[in-house]
Amino acid sequence: MKQCLILILLGCLNLSAAQPAAPTYLQSGRDLLKQAEKIVYKETPQENLCLYLLRPQGKTTHPLPAIIYFTGGGWVKGTPDGMIPNAAWFRDQGIIGISADYRVKNRHGTTPLECVKDGKSAIRYVRAHARELGVDPDHSIAAGGSAGGQVAAATVLPGNDETNEDLNVSSRANALVLHNPVLGSGEPFFSIHPECSPLAGVRTGWPPTILSCGTLDHTIPYAAAVEFCQKMKSAGNVCELISITNAGHSCDYPATNTNFPPTMTRMAGFLRAQGVIPQASAKANEL
Repeated sequence: MKQCLILILLGCLNLSAAQPAAPTYLQSGRDLLKQAEKIVYKETPQENLCLYLLRPQGKTTHPLPAIIYFTGGGWVKGTPDGMIPNAAWFRDQGIIGISADYRVKNRHGTTPLECVKDGKSAIRYVRAHARELGVDPDHSIAAGGSAGGQVAAATVLPGNDETNEDLNVSSRANALVLHNPVLGSGEPFFSIHPECSPLAGVRTGWPPTILSCGTLDHTIPYAAAVEFCQKMKSAGNVCELISITNAGHSCDYPATNTNFPPTMTRMAGFLRAQGVIPQASAKANEL
């Protein structure tokens, strides 16, 4: 009887040990920020702006692709914990995931123009410090949701660079991952600064781009996402739109949204097909 109890207990322990660890992206944004490397990438009159960097487990002797996320919030609110779960999801895929803070109206009294400048500064910093960060500078991905998606896309647009930065280092991302991005339709800001509109700025030579949008999104709106994708393809660029049926704005946000895993999986597949990130490991496929 005693031997049987011991065997049962050992079997329970083995089953427990065999359970896969919970995906790290399901941790709270605040917890993920605490785990991240905090790196100042820009000094501004309002405050120093930081990157929050998450590295894959295990050591590597070669540089890795990096995805830099900008959270949403209408250029008015938002903090880097907002989309760091997305960065963590990509970290679990074997690349470096980064959440970049940038100036917003509620915290810094700034305009969308400063948001655009900060986005370009973040990409430029990652490129300029690629060796020390362990990043492959030719595989840098700009990403974001809503207004953060506009900030990410604007890294490709000309102009609005900080004059005290080394402009020989490009702020143009090698790929764009955009979640229900503001594209330049209906926002008064774009009447004043049309050069910041991704929709108006599409040209031949844009990097591979994948975006998601809910078919019931009246904020972007959905029609603007369709138009953007069509313009990208007409210009000879690679672009894919993930249409999420009957979803509104924030169609795949937050990480607990049922649309999050399939959307992220499709986005990662797109990046792999374009050669921007490596093929998935067995572990990554399980997430």
